[in-house]
Amino acid sequence: MARLFNGTSQFLRRVDGAGLVLPLTLAAWVYPQRNTAYEEVLSLARSTDNNTGWFLQMRGPDGMRVAAVTASQNTFAIARSSTSYNLNQWQHVAGVFPSSNARRAYLNGTAGTAETTSLNVASVDRMLIGAWERLGGWTAYFGGAVAEAAIWRVALNDSEIAQLAAGSSPLLVRPQDLIAYWPLGGPFGNNDQDYSDKDYDLTAYGNPTWVDHPPITYPQEPEPPQPPEPLPEFLGTAGSIVSPGAVAGRSRSAGAEPGQVCGRLAIGRIRIPH
Repeated sequence: MARLFNGTSQFLRRVDGAGLVLPLTLAAWVYPQRNTAYEEVLSLARSTDNNTGWFLQMRGPDGMRVAAVTASQNTFAIARSSTSYNLNQWQHVAGVFPSSNARRAYLNGTAGTAETTSLNVASVDRMLIGAWERLGGWTAYFGGAVAEAAIWRVALNDSEIAQLAAGSSPLLVRPQDLIAYWPLGGPFGNNDQDYSDKDYDLTAYGNPTWVDHPPITYPQEPEPPQPPEPLPEFLGTAGSIVSPGAVAGRSRSAGAEPGQVCGRLAIGRIRIPH
């Protein structure tokens, strides 16, 4: 399953974000259901400021483009995807922020033009999916479904973004650099937990619902080792000997031909030659 948001009051949030600095990558799978609003997929915000942070955004009125946005006190630097997204289907979106003067947006693995305005973000203190937090309130609600949201502490390259867009789990792409990974369903179950090692679990607001998850390739757990085949049982009672003329394939005595295997006695028993 994936999280479905109504576009008016539902989102996921965590009061955290201290220490997050550039470079960063934000990515998710989205199922947008409208093109009439500017909507936040994934945002790292400074809650008391007037629009400050890093945002992965869907810009319906702006040609239906995905955007990687750096904002500081209501000043914006916006990098857009080179193509438009579609409604009512799963697509992969990403924003890469290598530095304060570089950002790039991706749609389905294809990069848009880099935007190079220099704009500094002092710090952030909120992590959200489906909304933007500013001046102590929420806005820019996302209408549609979100799954497989993740943040990395590096600027992923084009081939790594393409790997995610091809359906690889974030756990398969630079997992050592994950800051947070929220599958929002799938084999992890219906929850808003962070499955990196940072424990940035989210809290749901407005009771968003669940819908089907996009198909994703996850790391494969190793197959359990096969148990060893049992040794052949000893034919006869403890202390007895099976003659070399026993049925083919059965255990033989210590006096059998070279290379033959003796039968197994019960633990603690001793074979007494006759």
